Amino acid sequence: MPQRPVGNSIRLGVFVLAGLGCLLAVLFLLGRKQNLFSRSLVIEADFRNVSGLLTGNNVRLGGITVGTVKGITIVNDSTIRVAMSLNTDAQPFVRRNAVATIGTDGLVGNTIINLTAQPAPAPPVAAGDRLRTTTPASLDAMLGTLDISNKNLVVITQRLRQMATKLDTSAVWQLLNDRQLPANVRQSLGNVMATTTQLRQAAQNAAQLTNGVRRGRGPLGYLLTDQQFAGQLGHAARQLAGTSDTLAATLTGLKRQVETGAGPVHTLLADTAAARQVRQTMGNVAQSTAKLNQSMTALQHNFLLRGYFRKQAKKKARATADSLKRVSQPH
Repeated sequence: MPQRPVGNSIRLGVFVLAGLGCLLAVLFLLGRKQNLFSRSLVIEADFRNVSGLLTGNNVRLGGITVGTVKGITIVNDSTIRVAMSLNTDAQPFVRRNAVATIGTDGLVGNTIINLTAQPAPAPPVAAGDRLRTTTPASLDAMLGTLDISNKNLVVITQRLRQMATKLDTSAVWQLLNDRQLPANVRQSLGNVMATTTQLRQAAQNAAQLTNGVRRGRGPLGYLLTDQQFAGQLGHAARQLAGTSDTLAATLTGLKRQVETGAGPVHTLLADTAAARQVRQTMGNVAQSTAKLNQSMTALQHNFLLRGYFRKQAKKKARATADSLKRVSQPH
């Protein structure tokens, strides 16, 4: 059997030693990660669902790894107990009131256990302690909610499309799309403002007129506030009433004369000779009146009496003007 060279044996030995060293380093790193070569304490937590959680997964406190999952045990159909191996270095920072939750390392990473510290004071955990747990929203629940939201969004989008289609063909959209609408609205607002100004002026004029009437200014104020005019009006009404009574009595007497056939009324109405004489007398009176008018006209044009008639006409016009001024002045 041929002997191997000494150099090959040395190289083989060095290769084997290097491989053993690498193996030992890997085992040390893995054991250190799994807390195989460090002192640890075991605590527990009960969950309803630990989907994706495996033995050896990390346990973190505030994002820092403080231990690993040592074991997973099914207690009953609704409880799963997880044993966690914590480093003794992290024991002073993990309190008994800490809350354990199932989470993931990143968005789609490994399932881990997160420990959340509470603000209330509490002593550090000891071996065998059982922490409180909460059940966060799982990925399946979030996906289910997202699916429902997507369906609702589809329905809302379809309804919005239907509304947009109806709006495109409706009179409201045509009205909003009318380019002359702003100009018409501005013109209408201008007309409204002008009308408002006119109404304000009319109200001011009415207020001024009312104040004038209250103070007795103008013809209307004179009529409504002058007590002397009211007395005169009452006196005229009483005289008119008396005249009406006298006229009624006169008519009654005339009716009695007509019915009895006595008196001058019956003679004027029934005697034809008297009626003819009355007509002849009225004709003579009319002719005399016409001749008198002609004589008066001739006298007015006479140069001897022309100045007199002019003075009389001026006096009459002046008296009429003074009467009108007294009536128009406020009292």
